[in-house]
Amino acid sequence: MILSRILARKRIAAGVRPSFKAAWAPVAFDIIVIGILLAALWGPATTFIYLMDFSLFMTVLVLMVLIYAPLQIVIIVSTIAAVRSRWEEKETE
Repeated sequence: MILSRILARKRIAAGVRPSFKAAWAPVAFDIIVIGILLAALWGPATTFIYLMDFSLFMTVLVLMVLIYAPLQIVIIVSTIAAVRSRWEEKETE
């Protein structure tokens, strides 16, 4: 989210349309980084859930808030940045 968005802003400001790989490589990098961070968070999150003895509903809710939602936010924002950097306006007559 951070790398792809920064690069997309610079490219849009410069008026440069990147190639497919140049636009989507930062998105893949952002997804890998957030995946590593969330994998590191998995152990403490599950330990917290076991210690608090949550019900099934609360367990799913906590994991969705801690793991699923941040991953989806990063994927969506990074994808929007990549698409915007490759967007090409068609001239209207």
